[in-house]
Amino acid sequence: MSEFRDQTLYEEGSDAGGMPLEHVRTFLGSPDSTWLLKLCFTKEDGWPMVVPLWYTWDGEAFYVVGRKRSQWVEDLKRDPRCAVCIEELAHPRIRKVLAQCTAEVLEGPAKGEGSQWVPVAEEMAERYLGPEGPEQLKMSWSWERYLVKLTPRDGKLTTWQGADWALRYFDPGQRPDLEAKAQKNRGPAA
Repeated sequence: MSEFRDQTLYEEGSDAGGMPLEHVRTFLGSPDSTWLLKLCFTKEDGWPMVVPLWYTWDGEAFYVVGRKRSQWVEDLKRDPRCAVCIEELAHPRIRKVLAQCTAEVLEGPAKGEGSQWVPVAEEMAERYLGPEGPEQLKMSWSWERYLVKLTPRDGKLTTWQGADWALRYFDPGQRPDLEAKAQKNRGPAA
């Protein structure tokens, strides 16, 4: 894994840009990834809404657990199109992952014993609360929940790290360092 360098805004030679796949895996799935997933969906009246949630990432989809009366679950049943944002706000890294997703309710409302949502909720409880998290969750197993899968559209994630801007936001000649980097990544002209 390369060392990330981005100590100031708009620094030449920074590593700001899309995240390599191994960085995405670490950012989304490592045990110390306690970022919240912000789920954006459309209410029945057509207005957008956002709710922050704990999540699990399996390398292909996000999984979230909703309570029996979570209105966002009902909204996703009606219209499964949604979007997610997972972001790190701390400078200098400022990593983020965005995706348009399709929601699928895999289970629910269901009580915990023998349900699909328990292993997902236990993994999240350990990650967000520590080793005692799953034990704390047990007292609520009798409360009905939903397991919802959020699959990125066409498998696509949009990623970014760093405080610098992407080349597309600059006029030609404004950031020759980024232009040279882009040219190098494209390779020789045919």
